[in-house]
Order: sequence, then C-alpha cells, then structure tokens
Amino acid sequence: MPFPSRTALVTGATSGIGLALAERLVSNGTFVIAVGRRGARLDALVSAHGPEKVAAEPFDITDLNALPGWVEK
Repeated sequence: MPFPSRTALVTGATSGIGLALAERLVSNGTFVIAVGRRGARLDALVSAHGPEKVAAEPFDITDLNALPGWVEK
C-alpha cells in the first residue's frame, strides 16, 4: 500500500519497529528522515539506501528539555 506522502519522519529508526517502518517506507518510494540515538546505525541506514532516500537525524526523542530546540532546528 503506498504511503500518502512523499516524506516521512520516523523516530526510533535505528532498531525494531522504527527501523522496519523506515525501510518499508523507503522501499515504497518515500523519503525518510530517520531519527534515533545511535549515530552509527543511522549512518548504516543511509549507506544501505542512499542519501537521496534517507536523511539521518541523530536525536534522543525522550530528552524533553532538548525537544523544543530540536523542533525549531
């Protein structure tokens, strides 16, 4: 089933359901902004699919104090 948008932001994209979702979206032609704490795993995701399909955004989404600044960025 195609995703209705051409771009998706996926949190937890370095493992588990987040990684599976990111990879599925990429395979369906969606550009993915992958968010996660583990920079090396984000880099591996970008390397596997290419920077034209995935952008890495290292961030710990559970850091509520840093969240407003990250969103503004």
